Amino acid sequence: MRIHRSTCPACDSEHIHPVLSATDHTVSHETFDVWQCLSCSLRFTQDVPGTQEIGSYYASEEYVSHSNTSKGLINGLYQRVRSVTLSQKLALVQAATDLEMGTLLDVGCGTGEFAHTMQKAGWRTKGLEPDAGAR
Repeated sequence: MRIHRSTCPACDSEHIHPVLSATDHTVSHETFDVWQCLSCSLRFTQDVPGTQEIGSYYASEEYVSHSNTSKGLINGLYQRVRSVTLSQKLALVQAATDLEMGTLLDVGCGTGEFAHTMQKAGWRTKGLEPDAGAR
């Protein structure tokens, strides 16, 4: 069962619309629609798999952000690129919020690397991850 939202999951505004489609080329090979809220600018995936189905999308060994391994060429490259992008995300959050430190909630945090990066920079963090394997 898919979850279709008629309001923004962040601010509950009804002013939402599709902005792009993204294809998962690694695991499911499905195309997902990304919508945006005109009120708060949040972008979210529309028609996501429900609670009973979502786990299989992350269970694949091809989904490297939940494995945290550097074994193999692709995983090793992923780990190197991730360290660079995590620094960029830290800078982006600081620039967007105008804060050097603050409080961060990372929903769907995978192995928690982003929350950990923010924590090392002085932020108070909390990561929520429904997949026990990733946690």
